[in-house]
Amino acid sequence: MRVAAAATLLSAFGVSDASAACVAGALDCPIVIHMARGTDTITLQGRTVQNADCCAYSFRARKGQTFYWNESGATVRVVITDPHGQSDGPGLPNAIPLTLTGTYTFVVSPNLMAEGAFGPFRLTVTIK
Repeated sequence: MRVAAAATLLSAFGVSDASAACVAGALDCPIVIHMARGTDTITLQGRTVQNADCCAYSFRARKGQTFYWNESGATVRVVITDPHGQSDGPGLPNAIPLTLTGTYTFVVSPNLMAEGAFGPFRLTVTIK
C-alpha cells in the first residue's frame, strides 16, 4: 500500500502519521492515536506483513489511567513503552495500569513463532 493511501486510510480511523516523510507505523514514526472528544475507545485496523515495520502506535495518557487493549486477526506480539523509554512485553495483560504521564508507544508485530502471523488485525484500545 502506498504511503499516501495508507495515511488516508489511517486518518479515516482516527489516527495520523507523525510526519509525511516517515513510514506511518514504523517504530521511529508511530501512528498517533486520536480519540474523538468525549470518547475513551477506538478501534484500529492494520496488517502485519513480512519484512516490514508495522504497527507502532503512540498515545498520550495520565498517571493513574488504565490502558485496555484487545486484538483479533493475525497472531501478534505486543510491547508497550512508557514515556521514560521502559518497555514491557510480549505477554502483556489486557489491562495495563499507566504509572506515568506522557506519551506511550504500543507496538503490534507479527508473532513469528506461531501460525497466522501475517495478515489483517483489528485492535481496540480504551484509555480510562
